[in-house]
Amino acid sequence: MRDPTRDLTPEDAPSPPSQGETIIIIDGIPTVGPEKVEKLQNVIGKVMRPFGTVVQINMPINKENNKGMGFCFVEFSTKEQALEAVSLGNGYRLDKRHLFKITSMADFEKYINTPEEWQPPSDEEFEEKENLQSWLLNPRCEDQIVVRHDWDCDIHWCHKNDTSSVQSRQRWSDAENHAPVAWSPKGTYLATFHKLGICLWGGKNWARVARFSHSSVKLIEISPCEKYIVTWSSDTPSNKNDPQQIIIWDIKSGEKKRGFEAEGDPSWPVFKWSHDDKYFARLKAGEAISIYVTPSMELLDKKSLKIPDVQAFSWSPSDNVITYWTPEKGERPARLTIMGIPERKELATKNLYQVKDCKLIWQKNGDHLCVYVERWTKSKKQTYTQFMLFHMKKKLIPCDLLDMKDKIEHFAWEPIGTKFAIIHGDAPARMTCSVYDLSEDKLILVKDYERVEANVLFWSPRGRHLVIAGMGNLQGIFQFVDTKDTESKEMGSGQHISATECEWDPTGRYVITSVSAWNNIQHDTGYMVWSFQGSPLQRNNIPKFFQVLWRPRPATLLNREELEDVERTYKSYQSQFEAEDKLQRSRATQEVLEARRAKMEEWESFQSQAKDRLVVWKLRMEQLRPPIPEEEMQQEEVEEIVEVFIKEDIEVISR
Repeated sequence: MRDPTRDLTPEDAPSPPSQGETIIIIDGIPTVGPEKVEKLQNVIGKVMRPFGTVVQINMPINKENNKGMGFCFVEFSTKEQALEAVSLGNGYRLDKRHLFKITSMADFEKYINTPEEWQPPSDEEFEEKENLQSWLLNPRCEDQIVVRHDWDCDIHWCHKNDTSSVQSRQRWSDAENHAPVAWSPKGTYLATFHKLGICLWGGKNWARVARFSHSSVKLIEISPCEKYIVTWSSDTPSNKNDPQQIIIWDIKSGEKKRGFEAEGDPSWPVFKWSHDDKYFARLKAGEAISIYVTPSMELLDKKSLKIPDVQAFSWSPSDNVITYWTPEKGERPARLTIMGIPERKELATKNLYQVKDCKLIWQKNGDHLCVYVERWTKSKKQTYTQFMLFHMKKKLIPCDLLDMKDKIEHFAWEPIGTKFAIIHGDAPARMTCSVYDLSEDKLILVKDYERVEANVLFWSPRGRHLVIAGMGNLQGIFQFVDTKDTESKEMGSGQHISATECEWDPTGRYVITSVSAWNNIQHDTGYMVWSFQGSPLQRNNIPKFFQVLWRPRPATLLNREELEDVERTYKSYQSQFEAEDKLQRSRATQEVLEARRAKMEEWESFQSQAKDRLVVWKLRMEQLRPPIPEEEMQQEEVEEIVEVFIKEDIEVISR
């Protein structure tokens, strides 16, 4: 270290960065003649400009054919800009035949100067990584919940009749006192909000796995395969040259993949992801759908999908297929299109007439698509609803139609299966819930549940069981029904007044309903746990309660046939499960007895210590007393006899 009292000398000046550290080599560029060199340099400069200031571009020329050699040198003003160009620009597709391979000049020099004699690498100490799926090893296959209240965030195992704490932290999500938390789609990470960005946590010890610096983030979205996270900051100013309002990050590396402009107050989520994270798309209403490819984050085929007047689109949950619709305009009818990606091949189209609005609703496993069409009558004074039900896995994608004149309150697909349910009617307290089945070649009405006070439906993730709920302005009545056949009846019902949320656990065993303070409710906030049959199991009233979320599970490794086999043979496991439940209850009883025994031992120990202290205290008191004279110590014994009349019996003896 330099002596601070010594004068500076030229040797103290900081050394400039090596020239190679600011230069990158781009291989895979087109080979052009001298007349097109300047144009190609401008194109490469435009591609590289988002990474920093381009000082110069040098493109070597082959003297034999007077054409480029297929690579060039690009110099940036700083080392950091060059590293970002290598990291984010590598793999950039200029066109169908040219893919950039980018290397740092410093790395090139390092490889050139590699010593001839091999040196064995040094041994590194093994560092065990966190098992991010450790919660799946629970022997009773129990699920976890996260609870947000006040400034605290708690994670619990959810048992049948109670919960046990796993982790509890104050200000875990501390952007503000009511900042939310969020699980990733497969439950691997817990995302928390902070003033300077987003953190992801996981593993048995809930260590921080990743951190993304993006101040004042309001909303996030994690891609279906948990490879990327999207963050949106409303406080970041607009900058078209370096967009920072919406950022896509790589979760494992923590690198920023690309930034986007919010373009006003965006409708969240801004991007919709394909099921395999290969593509994400953004709607520019009325103009186009921009589909981007990962990991390059570039437009598919270098251009957006131009669709005049496009209103909405959606990805299939199981295939790289999108569906979108356009409204009527003049003599042109409304049009629904189902398209395969990346080929942009139209798989099916439908012309629609007298359309007021459309909604696109996919079944979770991607087997069916519902196009919820609100149509005008011929007089255009009233509307009715038509449901177009597409069989996506069948040849030519056939479609069933269902017309309803009633007002539609809610539509929901059975996640696994062939059923769907609709709440319809005109009076909130006298609605009808109709359950239909598409398993046969024709549409079948399974059952009508009449006169229900409901406005939303929640299917079990395993299918079959359905919660018909009245939330918001209704009375918070929840009806639990089994939709197996036409004879199915209500299994149970209950009420959770002012309930604002309802969610099934990932296995379909339990349902949580909650009342959140986010909805300006100050009393009776908290959550309830119900069995799938509608029996209330737990009630937890928590002041300043905001949020409770089940931890998602990754998709099962069993196929549909294996799952059906488990359901068929369930009764053979029933006695085993009942024995485990009985053992669990006996364990709970044993825990109570052990707790009582520990309390008794604690009391007896306290008594023993108190007696010992009393003996010591008596000895000390005797030592403090003055000595008693010997004559007073002598005692004279006096014996005294006392007679006492106890009882008198008089008995007359006859002669």
